[in-house]
Amino acid sequence: MSVVLLGVVAVVVTALAIVLGRAVLVDAPDREAGTPVTPAPDATATPLADYDTDDLAVVRAPFCGRISAESAALAIGVDTAEDPVAWRPGVPVPGTGSIANEWGCSVTAGDVTASAWVFATPVSPDRAREWARDAAGGDCQRKDVPTIGSPGAVVTCPDGPGKHTTFHGLVGDTWLACRMTGTGDAERVGRWCVVALEAMRTG
Repeated sequence: MSVVLLGVVAVVVTALAIVLGRAVLVDAPDREAGTPVTPAPDATATPLADYDTDDLAVVRAPFCGRISAESAALAIGVDTAEDPVAWRPGVPVPGTGSIANEWGCSVTAGDVTASAWVFATPVSPDRAREWARDAAGGDCQRKDVPTIGSPGAVVTCPDGPGKHTTFHGLVGDTWLACRMTGTGDAERVGRWCVVALEAMRTG
């Protein structure tokens, strides 16, 4: 094979890698992060209040490939859901156009979208307290339910004609959140948070 032809092949392979990068991120997140690939957790509808967070540690890396449509649908409380869609730092967040600073994942089921994200860099407790306080600003209402970290906040906010409910929290030095649109039911959103935490969990 000539040098010129080899060069063309290399360019094509590189282009395919760029185009397929999103699929790789979804299908093999742990391999990209340099850690052994583990199977997706079994489908669950565990309430957040019953979830064991002792010694909880989470990744600041891709996790969407460990969330199945089946487990998301069960947690959301619907029969079926679309396949999860991942995003990563430096690319637009699906449906918003905003450039992400986090690793994230969203699942759509009818008119409901459940999403979760983990900030890509370490966050200090002082910064986390500021973010938790800001989360309850404006027209948002704080919910008196268990959070997913400390400091943390659970809020329901207006979202166009509807609303969304979001759990925010600091786990170790990692800031993360999980959200569901179209509901103020924190317990329902908490079940989705459990699915996301299991996907992020390292210990």
